[in-house]
Amino acid sequence: MTTYKFEQFNIEIVNPTITANADSINIQPSTNTIAVDVTLTTDSATFGVRLDAIQCQNMNYEGEENLLLRVYERLQDFEV
Repeated sequence: MTTYKFEQFNIEIVNPTITANADSINIQPSTNTIAVDVTLTTDSATFGVRLDAIQCQNMNYEGEENLLLRVYERLQDFEV
């Protein structure tokens, strides 16, 4: 079971389905990071967050599968 906690929500998000909106990517080439809109969906609610500081070596984030791998790596910082 995976649980996430974000400071903007006063709730723990348990076992969400996670999607990333590839159309919302912002690239920060000087830091090799990207930011992307992420949706966390549970049976009872949907939460949207702007996830930034997602590390990308050589800006390799293209393709939905690779983007989600990067998102999951960054989400580890919000696990409780």
